[in-house]
Amino acid sequence: MLHRKTSGFTLVEILVALFIFTILSLMMAGGLRTVINAQSGTEHSAERLRQLQLVFVRMSRDLEQTVNRPVKLANGKDASAFFGAQRGFAFTHGGKAGQSSQHQVLQRTQYSFSRNALWRVVWDVLDQSSNSPKPSQREVFANVSDVRFEYLDDKNVFHKDWPVSGNSNQPLPRAVRITLTIPDWGTVKQIYVIPAQNVNPAAPKQQTTPQP
Repeated sequence: MLHRKTSGFTLVEILVALFIFTILSLMMAGGLRTVINAQSGTEHSAERLRQLQLVFVRMSRDLEQTVNRPVKLANGKDASAFFGAQRGFAFTHGGKAGQSSQHQVLQRTQYSFSRNALWRVVWDVLDQSSNSPKPSQREVFANVSDVRFEYLDDKNVFHKDWPVSGNSNQPLPRAVRITLTIPDWGTVKQIYVIPAQNVNPAAPKQQTTPQP
């Protein structure tokens, strides 16, 4: 009776195969992790870009409806219709819906840079008193390294502050330039034109320039 000789894998061959399989698995896992991280980073950047675009749209809508309407502060002092500094600006604008869709009321709004974020502050009452409610404050864009605001006069010159000293005949700037420094993105600049020069007859007569 003949016996057929059978051959199999030796222990060394099995160990070598397992070693090769482990190396290939680690390489595949590393590549998959890289792809997942890249996709996650892309999605995060896209969401950040969407948020920034929404901020730009909101700011544009507010500034396009800026009016020359000074306001009264809670301390009894008068504030100019538009006050700007390097870190923020406050202004009066229309666009807030009243009781009917055809009625628009004025609103006092401030944009400012604080705690590595861009903030939007809104006062519900235009002319305030000691009993007026506190303004609502909302963070509109976080993780910002720096924000700078500049204001364009009628001679097409940008200034770090508004009103410009010695130029009391121009209550509103022609435009506002914002410069944001965002980590991993660099510098982003945007210019917003202020077309309106309307005057509300209910405005206080005297104007001062308190900080926003």
